[in-house]
Amino acid sequence: MTTPGSTGPENTAERTALWRALHTELDAPPVLADTVGLELIAPPDGWRERGDMDPGFTRGMRTWVATRSRFVEDLVLGSGLDQYVLLGAGVDTFAQRHPAAVEVFEVDQPGPQEWKRRRLAESGLPAPLFVPVDFEADGDWPARLAAAGFDAAAPAVVASLGVSMYLTREATAETMRRIAALAPGTRFAMTFQPSTEALVGDARRAREISMAGAARSGTPFISFYSPDQILALARESGFAAAQYVSTEELTERYFAGRADGLVPSHGEEFLVATV
Repeated sequence: MTTPGSTGPENTAERTALWRALHTELDAPPVLADTVGLELIAPPDGWRERGDMDPGFTRGMRTWVATRSRFVEDLVLGSGLDQYVLLGAGVDTFAQRHPAAVEVFEVDQPGPQEWKRRRLAESGLPAPLFVPVDFEADGDWPARLAAAGFDAAAPAVVASLGVSMYLTREATAETMRRIAALAPGTRFAMTFQPSTEALVGDARRAREISMAGAARSGTPFISFYSPDQILALARESGFAAAQYVSTEELTERYFAGRADGLVPSHGEEFLVATV
């Protein structure tokens, strides 16, 4: 993981951006076409030969990271709302691919966010409104969000993708309470990971490899939830309604009828809650 104040994105954020680019290149037609992250990262020649970019091994995982972004983007674009808040944005590129759709606020660690600000300026690409925050240390991120221009009286779509497993349950619960206190009509989409023991086959092997890599990078997976646990947490946090969206549901939505048999890997699910 790149530490705050460093000159690059976190390792996991870089990897998922490169996986979205690989999905765009290799899995036609892609569920999400995104090579902007690749442009921002500008990896050295030969990056496709890296072990974590192997076309066969990463097929399901790269498809999943594209699918989860597509699901949230459909939620944002179909919501009729004017504000989109992305928590732990990493190298997300919604603001560059949909520059006039909504006002985008990216909440993330200061160091990687400063790198992204610089790379967008160098590339001549539109930038979101940046909100630097350390989630574990700063529970009052909504105040920083408001200072960046967020209208707390108006509803928004708030999303957190691939983040909850790195945070303590207490930090996630506090974040959810803050979101549940936003304007009525706000919608929150968050991925969560079930326990490794709940997975089988390739999904379990991929999880174990991902966990080992995350631990080596200094960002171990520390929190897992069952669907019942995440729904209970949403209700306890004050949301008016909460829905569990399974990988199977998204597979049916986006991949039914494909001749190539492409499907996303399992190991991560969605909570969608409404204020």
